[in-house]
Amino acid sequence: MSKKVNKITKEELEQVNGLISKSNQIAMQLGSLDVSKDGLIQEFKANQTLIEKFKTGLQETYGEISIDLNDGSFTEVEKVKEDEVESNNGK
Repeated sequence: MSKKVNKITKEELEQVNGLISKSNQIAMQLGSLDVSKDGLIQEFKANQTLIEKFKTGLQETYGEISIDLNDGSFTEVEKVKEDEVESNNGK
């Protein structure tokens, strides 16, 4: 006695394979995006380091300043002496 093989229709099989294929493509794209994200995070951190080094150089040249990024003008930032802060906090 031979066993009867049950099968889904050809169309159903094509649809299921198509859905699985699409799922695999999405998973690969997500992995690729994750790798890209990691690279961008590293690039962002490196750029932040360059910004900090540049700011340090500007501070050595000009002192503590606030720069207008539209036209490059700057104003000196007034440093509040610790004694003044302590006496103002005590009031």
